[in-house]
Amino acid sequence: MRYVVTGVAIAFSLAVAISGVVELVTGWIHPWERARVLRPVPHGIGQVLVGGGLCCFFGVVAITPTGSALATLMAVGASLFLPGTALIGWSRFPDR
Repeated sequence: MRYVVTGVAIAFSLAVAISGVVELVTGWIHPWERARVLRPVPHGIGQVLVGGGLCCFFGVVAITPTGSALATLMAVGASLFLPGTALIGWSRFPDR
């Protein structure tokens, strides 16, 4: 059961990253986010970073690494997830 839930979570995080790439390439934004997103480029980059960070976090759950690999994957996941979240938040603030 753990692998099923982890597989679904990794598929979700990959979908977030892919939607960020689609947003960067085509400029398309999800309909439920169109009213709030004012800067599509930082929003797309943020989605790619958040998706990559979530993949690292869920990868830790899937493969259960030992030793320094656990700390490395968690650090990489956090260093991708936090700036991605900040970029998504910044893309929703209006200009001066």
